[in-house]
Amino acid sequence: MRLPHSYLTLGIAAGAAALVLAGSIGAAFAQQSAEEFFRSRKEMSFITSSPPGGGYDAYSRLFARFMSKHLPGNPIIIVNNMPGGGGIRAANFLYNVAPKDGSTIALLDRGIATAPLLYGEESQAQFEAVKFNWLGSAMRENGMGTVSTRASVQSIEDVKKREVVVGATAPEQDPAMFPRLLNDLLGTKFKIVYGYPGQPDMFLAIERGELDGVFMSGWSGPGRAYVREKMKEGKMNLLVQMSATGDPAHSDIPTILSLIKDDQDRQIIELILSRLSLGRPFLSPPGVPADRVAMLRDAFQKAATDPALLEEAAKLRLAIDPIFGEEAQQLIAKIYKSPPQLVERARSIVKFSGAK
Repeated sequence: MRLPHSYLTLGIAAGAAALVLAGSIGAAFAQQSAEEFFRSRKEMSFITSSPPGGGYDAYSRLFARFMSKHLPGNPIIIVNNMPGGGGIRAANFLYNVAPKDGSTIALLDRGIATAPLLYGEESQAQFEAVKFNWLGSAMRENGMGTVSTRASVQSIEDVKKREVVVGATAPEQDPAMFPRLLNDLLGTKFKIVYGYPGQPDMFLAIERGELDGVFMSGWSGPGRAYVREKMKEGKMNLLVQMSATGDPAHSDIPTILSLIKDDQDRQIIELILSRLSLGRPFLSPPGVPADRVAMLRDAFQKAATDPALLEEAAKLRLAIDPIFGEEAQQLIAKIYKSPPQLVERARSIVKFSGAK
């Protein structure tokens, strides 16, 4: 079942006025050089597709401050949370409504970039991912399947025998797609409940007994510390790592590739997991002047390698393992050049048919 179009577009209209005004102001400076443009700005907008309190929000606020430090004139970068549709709302807004002058950047859910590729017409995406200007990614991610010990399952083999209820925000997100993938390829019995605003809400639902677990599409943020603490308390277990190589600290937990033996299925997994290199992706809209994109990429790279940011990230328990603008742009282009037959097979596996 597709998410209601009205739900996804209402937020676009609701937040449009302020940024459209910013765009009209930016148009007056269209002929400025990149340095003149950023020096002339007092404020910039930073859209994050998650609600406050989660990992994406934490990365957004950290990088907003340090990118400001490394832009000419040090404009204040104001973070605007725009959750909805599992990140589709923010992506559609960035592509279609946000000013295309360099004054607006975003950190989007990593699963959104490939939503048009993997879900086709089922997706509510109103953008072409390759046309975004990719500034870089703060982290190369590793997904992780987690479960409460109350569920009485210790391994993926156990989930083939009994139903395990996991949460997700929306069908296109990795926390929903990963269990569907395992259900199809391995015969597991994950049941997915959609509609949670963010990861902190899913953790609360696990504590209340509403959910058995959650697939974390990012193992780098605050959620990792939460799960590890619950593991020490004997309240949570890890089931599977959704990556090619896995986290060396959890080498006893199998990766999905180690569980899949069919060569074609392994190619599907590799296609899907390739976007995890863009674990915390930073973007600007299409159409931004090239010299301003270059300056934003430079600010991102300097922020991601700034010793002060790295020190603060460590205190916040946020991992930093960045890739930079050109590599990110090339990666998304490569993903969208995948052979059509491989994409069709991937779509048949990850498709959703009725959000509950």
